Amino acid sequence: MQMTGRQPSKAGADSKHQQGAWALGLLAAIAGLMMVAVMGCTGAAVSQAEQGGPTAEEEATPASTPEPAPVAAAPASQEAKFFCYVETLTADRPSIYGFMAPRGCAPSGVFKRGERMVWRFVVLDVATGKEVTSEEADSVVLKLPFLVEEKAIFKQRGDGRVPGAPWTWEVCWDVPLDYPVGTLDYTILIALKDGRQGEWKPPALVDPSRGIDSRPQIIGSINDA
Repeated sequence: MQMTGRQPSKAGADSKHQQGAWALGLLAAIAGLMMVAVMGCTGAAVSQAEQGGPTAEEEATPASTPEPAPVAAAPASQEAKFFCYVETLTADRPSIYGFMAPRGCAPSGVFKRGERMVWRFVVLDVATGKEVTSEEADSVVLKLPFLVEEKAIFKQRGDGRVPGAPWTWEVCWDVPLDYPVGTLDYTILIALKDGRQGEWKPPALVDPSRGIDSRPQIIGSINDA
């Protein structure tokens, strides 16, 4: 007896083939859509970064509070070097104690208690080589021992009574009646309007073995012989 197997029809085979092809096409389409979505997100992030906008990570990170700008410190005073030419003189008028030197307006390095002592000096700015006047100086102060400070004034010598007289810095000081006798050291403090400042101390020739001391001296009362 001859058995005959059931052979699949050609139409059924074609149908299965078409279904497989359709499934493959659907998978390809889904993959393509996913690729487009990924590329679109990436492109948007890149475009946003290029335009300076925040990225997704930046949006997720809270913005930090900016630190306040540091306060600029005031400029410090600059040290400057000065040279002074100084002369000490007796006064041409009585002191507040009513005393006056035997000869007024005379160079001297020796003064008595109760006398008026006069400093007259010129200040030179070493950096510029120019004389310091009231136009450049903010203050010029004569510092004496025992916390005594006297402000210098810039004036014409002779108070303008002598035509063409030079202009100098001047300090007048009435030596107190109880001021200690002995050597009178002093320092001139200079502060300029541009912020520079410095001091000048007179050089002294001192040789005790020979009795030499070029510094000014306070020797006693005006009534002493």
